[in-house]
Amino acid sequence: HYSFKRDDMETSVPDQILARLTEAVEVIAVTGKGDGPRAVLASWPECQGKIARRRRIYPPRAISRAEEAITWFSLIEDPDARRALQFEVMCKAGGGKFSRICEKYGWKRSTVTSRNKAVLRRLAKRLGEESPVDH
Repeated sequence: HYSFKRDDMETSVPDQILARLTEAVEVIAVTGKGDGPRAVLASWPECQGKIARRRRIYPPRAISRAEEAITWFSLIEDPDARRALQFEVMCKAGGGKFSRICEKYGWKRSTVTSRNKAVLRRLAKRLGEESPVDH
């Protein structure tokens, strides 16, 4: 379980989860740490290269946080919903334009974004509705 960051009323728990997932993809793309994350990035190899060029060295704590957060994708049971969220997260981490991914797969961006928000809300509940930010 995670502790909420309740003093930050501007950022919802699903938004905090999205931020942690984005950070996780960024850290793992740069460091190459973690087996599960590499599988996520392998589904879109050009993404990893774009993200990896952006950053620097991360401290062990950031790598641990990334390895923890990236496992949250496995809590999303619907493989299509998981893949759509993974693509959005990879794009937010700097791996490309989400609109191009949507176009490639024939998705309507606004619909996918809305569905991803619902997936993040369900994920927040599965994580015990506690903020992953303060961890």
